[in-house]
Amino acid sequence: MTDTIAIGAHAEPARGMPVEVLLARHPQVQANVDGRFVGTGESPFTELGERQCAALAAHIAAWKPSSVHSSPRTRARAVADLAASQARVPVHVDDDLAEIDFGAAEGLTYDEALAAGVTIDLLQGPPESRPFHDGETWRAFTDRIALAAERIETCGPRIAVVAHGGVVRALMAYWLGMPQSAAWRFAVPNASVATITLWDGTGTLRTFGFEPCGECEDGS
Repeated sequence: MTDTIAIGAHAEPARGMPVEVLLARHPQVQANVDGRFVGTGESPFTELGERQCAALAAHIAAWKPSSVHSSPRTRARAVADLAASQARVPVHVDDDLAEIDFGAAEGLTYDEALAAGVTIDLLQGPPESRPFHDGETWRAFTDRIALAAERIETCGPRIAVVAHGGVVRALMAYWLGMPQSAAWRFAVPNASVATITLWDGTGTLRTFGFEPCGECEDGS
């Protein structure tokens, strides 16, 4: 039985002790195949996504996390719940780990959004600018990611995080001390994993881009 625990219900590790973090992007959903923006909404797993879900959860459980943190979206939560159940550890559902709000582009492809007059700027302009019309500002997104990161840092020693492409990129940039504009230089495939070691909030990248379900592409 997996327990769902409110953020804050944890013991803070001693300062100076490393915290190991595993970051995972959710498996493939239909919106990914169709090239549609899906942030606040939901989209079902594809057949490949279902296989990725099982393989990714098993990989996370084998990593032996002390707890699992998840976006509230089903595509991330399904993996987190399965992994936590297999590892017999609690799940922390954190609203701040949700994907960026795509605003007027939600549910649309890039071409459909442009045709509808939705402005899109992924080059990360001023903090108060919105990458998607009517969506979340860069400042609001990066601020909540920083808050989530600060909470995760106190939940060691081994924390698995299951979230979204934008969230994984933003967390990596935050912990590696990079400008948030550099986050978009990371390619984060569905169901891929990165690991980081944190020392008092300063991160060292250990692994990046590992795909536990790489063999799932051929249906095996």
